[in-house]
Amino acid sequence: MRKTLVFALMLMLLVTSAASAANWVDGEYEAWSDAGRNSIGYAKVFIEDGKIAAIILREYTSKLVEKDFAVYSWEEARTAVQTLGAQMVEIQGTDVDIVSGATSSSTMFKQAVERALLKADPDAKLGKYFDGVFLGRSHYTARGYYEVVRVTIKDDKIQEVTFERINPDYSVLDPADYNWPLEMAWLQYSNLAKDAEPGYVDVISGATGITLTGNIAVRDALSRASTK
Repeated sequence: MRKTLVFALMLMLLVTSAASAANWVDGEYEAWSDAGRNSIGYAKVFIEDGKIAAIILREYTSKLVEKDFAVYSWEEARTAVQTLGAQMVEIQGTDVDIVSGATSSSTMFKQAVERALLKADPDAKLGKYFDGVFLGRSHYTARGYYEVVRVTIKDDKIQEVTFERINPDYSVLDPADYNWPLEMAWLQYSNLAKDAEPGYVDVISGATGITLTGNIAVRDALSRASTK
């Protein structure tokens, strides 16, 4: 009797798991993780016949430059990007072990895939954006730099925007070396962004360029946060 009950429970779990996987809508789904201190993870998940058919993983620096794992020196991170996708396809989910020595990369990849699968789930109750911290960048300006923002989102609202200016040589500008109150303008933008239409802050007097590049970068971050 006990063996029969255990077998029945195992069968029920298998059926439930299969039903969950079959609930995914066929298609290609892209999603991003929260931004870490030094990088952000990306996933593209392919759903066929209601199941995970393939996963592509990528990692970008905090300057939103894609890491080239063919030459990247961190072996554990290379292992994570090369193996975790296949493992998640095999088990049809994200409950895989973290790669030792690449905890941050592994966690970001898992979160990005989880978000992609939520997009594929027709029963998922999602807002316009995922809660979290997302990176975005502006175009290159005439002076050769671009802005990178970290946008914190909760309940579809912007909570905070922080800036970094990336120089033409990919170094990060120290605002203290800039002969203008750059940090004050960034803070003003962040405060205005909380109440403005996301990515469309009105031009700040005396800081037109920052407003325009900030809006572009924030809209880019929102595209990464989107649940669509």
